[in-house]
Amino acid sequence: MPKVRNALLCPYLALCNLRSNRRDYLPFLGAASLIVCLFFTVCNISESRSFARAIPGSGTLHGLMTVATLLLPVVCGPFLWYINSFLMKRRRRELGLYGVLGLERRHVGAVLLFETLYSLAISLVVGLGAGLLLMGLSAGLLLRLAGITADYTPQVAPGALAITAGLFGVIFLGCLAGSFAHLSLATPTELLREDHAGEKDPRFGVIGCILGVALLGGGYTVAIRAYHDPMLALMVIPVFFLASLLAALGTYGVFIFGSIYCLKALKANKGFYYRPQNFVTLSGMLHRMRKNGAGLANICLFGTMTLVTLCCTLTVAFGQGEVMALLGTANRPGVVSLNLEQISPEEITVFFGTLAFLGIFFGAAFLLCTVLVMYYKQIVEGSEDRDGYIVMRRVGMSGGMVRATVRRQVTLVFLLPLLMALMHLCFATPVLIRLFDILCISQGTVLLGSGAAVVVFVVLYIAAYLATAKAYYRIVSG
Repeated sequence: MPKVRNALLCPYLALCNLRSNRRDYLPFLGAASLIVCLFFTVCNISESRSFARAIPGSGTLHGLMTVATLLLPVVCGPFLWYINSFLMKRRRRELGLYGVLGLERRHVGAVLLFETLYSLAISLVVGLGAGLLLMGLSAGLLLRLAGITADYTPQVAPGALAITAGLFGVIFLGCLAGSFAHLSLATPTELLREDHAGEKDPRFGVIGCILGVALLGGGYTVAIRAYHDPMLALMVIPVFFLASLLAALGTYGVFIFGSIYCLKALKANKGFYYRPQNFVTLSGMLHRMRKNGAGLANICLFGTMTLVTLCCTLTVAFGQGEVMALLGTANRPGVVSLNLEQISPEEITVFFGTLAFLGIFFGAAFLLCTVLVMYYKQIVEGSEDRDGYIVMRRVGMSGGMVRATVRRQVTLVFLLPLLMALMHLCFATPVLIRLFDILCISQGTVLLGSGAAVVVFVVLYIAAYLATAKAYYRIVSG
């Protein structure tokens, strides 16, 4: 009997941990379930043979769905791993306490293993369940957008279930490996004291800052040259990926290294630094340094992906009629684009409708990533800042001053990624113009789609900002 009880201890502790930390884990499990649902929906359509037989023009549709099936894990896998690292950071004192109370690392590792298995099971059950329930609705939406009228009854592709379960099993296994690394690289005492330990300046800070600015400038230069250089315009898709890679690396360099030097410059300004609100804000951000910059960079990049996806989706929606009006005309000399003389209206409708369908799904996934990174960043940093605000109130800082300080810090944290994401979109727009040249969509339509995307995204971003500011204030004022 004692052996049975010992065998059940780790699974029981894992279940209790998920229950006691449900405020932190529910958003993570909800996001994972939604991503499972999105992936299964796209994969099921891609793998469904009955769908391919029933739908005219299914070759184009199947190709686009296959590409989406390959791309979605590339974004969502690192995102789930990143959020899991936030959760481990928030629970470091709990993990350290286990060691102080006498549990060995292998026992704590077993608890983390069962937590991961529970999380995977919940995500798959909820996500696949939602995908199965909404299978008819998603297929109907795709057919409607593609302008297809067909007598089609949605069916489950067994391969889609196996691929989804296997893929997310691997992703959660990667999350577990990250949790093990976090556990093994620190002693229980270090985990308990980690909340109060500031971060050292990153090595090669000046070089990193200069390199970040250079990479960012390089990405912007490639994007602009792709618009003006006819040779680069012929390779617009590889050029777009190159510009995106350079801009992403540059964003990390600017936020991680550049933000530190900006904060230190503000700290050196005594008249600015020794005001109560500025003192607390700068001290809190300098305390974290590298993590703060990485978090801001991730918010910026996920926001940029959301913006670009919205822009492409809206451009496709606005430009379909424009392309339809050009059918039967000869292509412009020297321009690589759709063969408008040989393509049919039905093929255009299927192609553009499928792109719009995928844009909705990818836009939802990227927006979810953006909001959750913002949320977890604030609750983790709110927990770290709480003791500091308690001390400030004890030495005479009023509730109004605390609210003003919180508002200033959260506004700064949210404003910088938003401005950088909008700047990324400005420099991405010339490449998008060349990209949509292939689809025979005019520059004016692309600019209209970009403007509409900015309006939609800013409204959603502000809503997330307001919700996150309230969550942060509840933590620091509790």
